[in-house]
Amino acid sequence: MRSWLVALLVAVILAAVALLYFHLSQGRVDVYVSDPPAPGLAIYLTFTSVALHRVGNSSGWVAIFNGSKTVALSRAPQLLVSASAPAGEYDEVFFTVSSATVEIGGHNVTARVPSGVFKVHITGGMRLSGGSTEKLLISFPHVTHAGGQIIISPSITAQAIP
Repeated sequence: MRSWLVALLVAVILAAVALLYFHLSQGRVDVYVSDPPAPGLAIYLTFTSVALHRVGNSSGWVAIFNGSKTVALSRAPQLLVSASAPAGEYDEVFFTVSSATVEIGGHNVTARVPSGVFKVHITGGMRLSGGSTEKLLISFPHVTHAGGQIIISPSITAQAIP
């Protein structure tokens, strides 16, 4: 009976250590998008993936979202994804936009998103510590009209925000 109790205690301690290690080696990142659309416009983007580029000894891309989510751009940041990621330094965000729709005067118009694939430098980088949560804001500052088309420019910025 006593050996069973010791084995149970050892198992509980090992599980607690593993949980603590996971908590300290992972952080949470909340990715927001924003853009104040021109008056009279509403812009809807459908995202299908988001990844962060980790720098240092464990460099590489960390996928934090694969799926499909449509977000209405507005002056107020809109949450795109909240996900766990390994602690470390990050310098770029990579994402795909599968479609864009602009509502003008009650009519929906499909917008052109050149390539639909974006790799954006994170201004000042982002440090994610174990157990912490960082916020990353992606801004889409330019929507243009050219040749009868609405084009969402790839002039995009990303920065860690408080």
